[in-house]
Amino acid sequence: MPSHVQTGKVAVTHPPHKVSADVSRAYLRRWLEERGKSEQLIAKLESVLDKTQIESRYILLSPDEVLQTRDFHTTNNQYVEASIKLGTEAVQQTLELNRIHPSDVDMFISVSCTGFVIPGVDAHIMNKLGIDASRMILTEHGCAGGAVGLMRAWEYCRSYPERTVVLLAHEFCSQTFLLDDLSMTNIVCSTLFGDGVAATVISGKLNSPEPLPAMQRCTTRFFPGTLDYMGFELRNEGLRIILSPEIPSFIKSRIKPTLEGFLDECQLSAESLSHFVMHPGSVRIVEIIANQLGMSREDIEPTLKVLFNKGNMSSVTVLAVMQEIQNRSAPQVGDLGLMVAFGPGFVAEMALFEWLNGRPD
Repeated sequence: MPSHVQTGKVAVTHPPHKVSADVSRAYLRRWLEERGKSEQLIAKLESVLDKTQIESRYILLSPDEVLQTRDFHTTNNQYVEASIKLGTEAVQQTLELNRIHPSDVDMFISVSCTGFVIPGVDAHIMNKLGIDASRMILTEHGCAGGAVGLMRAWEYCRSYPERTVVLLAHEFCSQTFLLDDLSMTNIVCSTLFGDGVAATVISGKLNSPEPLPAMQRCTTRFFPGTLDYMGFELRNEGLRIILSPEIPSFIKSRIKPTLEGFLDECQLSAESLSHFVMHPGSVRIVEIIANQLGMSREDIEPTLKVLFNKGNMSSVTVLAVMQEIQNRSAPQVGDLGLMVAFGPGFVAEMALFEWLNGRPD
């Protein structure tokens, strides 16, 4: 019998500053020129960045503010303030979209990796919205955090069928930009990553007029010996991102047997799938996965649309892709979908969804 624990409608909010690729390129040039880099090197870096194909992103601070010297205390306080404000808006929106009263929330799962605060952001939002619930805070899953949050919420609701979970992912990746770090990783990430907040509801009691995705199976594949592939190094000036150039070739060699192994466990083939909820680490990663599984451009369009228009928002991105599929792809009852996200460890998080009708009142 299929699981009827569904993921409800997703709400996504963003900070006010939307920057185009041209603006990002202009400020990148200014930053590098101020640090004495040659025109030849800047032109080379611009050609590399053009390959990201990011057309626009949202960032917390204006570009001028991003290029000002800040310490970790300052950037983290900005992260906390924005997380509480935009997180409250996103949670309130998803509760309204899914017709859930704050008093009906039993578990609040909060996901983030781009800042820290104790008590957590979730506690601040719960106070503002009148939510009295158990709490789970997931802080070190990086880009896979949104998928991990959905998986833990599903497992919780499977164990407690009458309970309801709110899931919040909040990331301000632009706050990890380090002004004096001239590494290729920092340079590329300065135009690849964006900021955003997403929230949704997971429950077996959702009553929606349209089909909603219900997780049926999930798994985590851990790859030993890859600790240095992805992560953050905490420095006095802030969080320094770690992204290994080996990731694309590693995924290319390992992703097909990994995904096919999961689909075999589900007794399915890639041809059975109608929707793909992928975390778009980069356009190259998305294209590698698509080629390995024989996906069409239409299959990966929701993922690419989020990437090109909002950038890589770390844990928020899979939820934004799910929103894009729900709003634009018109899923039908019985459609199957695969969620894939990669995170530090190095791990692959995978889940199978089936779109089902909501439970009648």
